[in-house]
Amino acid sequence: MVKYLILSPGRADFGFKIEFARDTEDPSRVFRALSKLIDFCQFTDKNLIKTLDIELEPDLLLEDIQPGSIILWLKNIFKSENETTIKNFNIKAIIVFLVESKSSIINFINKRSTINSTSELLDLKNKIKSLAEKTDVKKLGIYTPPTDKDLLSSIDKLQSASSELQEADQLYYLFGSSNWLINRDFSISSDSRENLLVEETVRSESKMILKVKKPDLLGASKWEFKHGKKTIDAKINDLEWLKKFKQGEITLASGYAVKAQVEIVTQYDSQGELISIQHTIQKVLAVIPAPPDNQLSLFKDQNLGS
Repeated sequence: MVKYLILSPGRADFGFKIEFARDTEDPSRVFRALSKLIDFCQFTDKNLIKTLDIELEPDLLLEDIQPGSIILWLKNIFKSENETTIKNFNIKAIIVFLVESKSSIINFINKRSTINSTSELLDLKNKIKSLAEKTDVKKLGIYTPPTDKDLLSSIDKLQSASSELQEADQLYYLFGSSNWLINRDFSISSDSRENLLVEETVRSESKMILKVKKPDLLGASKWEFKHGKKTIDAKINDLEWLKKFKQGEITLASGYAVKAQVEIVTQYDSQGELISIQHTIQKVLAVIPAPPDNQLSLFKDQNLGS
């Protein structure tokens, strides 16, 4: 299907500036940060477009990079499979929505060092909804703000970009005539972010046959298994079986599988969206050898399961 493209009018729509500390090590940090900032913008714009519920796919073009303090200018681009769809929308209004919504996210983290409750996101969601209403792209005027999960994921991507920089570096968001310093003291861990979202936890147990892809030889991390086409990371809580495995009493080779009693913990947010699935092997019931032609030591086969 042909996709029709439309560029935003004028020059760049927004940008970022990094005032980096000179004569410092790890110069590539600046470019890693820029790459992650672009990732933050692309991810956030795609979620923001959901608020408008229109048949446009947002993307970005690199408009310019200015030396000195490194300044990255970005330009919005939109794609659609329907040429009429593009012609019917006020593209400039949509761009303003995307640019100002990102500024709202940045303003949100500039006012705090972390997030302790998803209720803190309510004002941000209402602000983004208000900005969406100004686009006037929906006849009924009904706009749904981003989910808590999407907003926290956007914030995490911005935090990840910021964390690439050194303490003495400074990061700015540029839009219109504004030049906003981004708060780099903001931090929220992945575990904390996940716990914020959890509304309901469902626990169950099931017998499963899991093909061993990568064992944990140190005993401090999860094993990697294949279950059908899916890869599953699982900790083994069967300490007696683990002891025998480490002492060499149990042999595992390429293509081997284990039959096990597995605890499955599934977590959902308040909208019923899946947040995470965790697998824990409580009891290894049996080791299932592979056919003889497939048997090759796990410790020799570096490409096991790939």
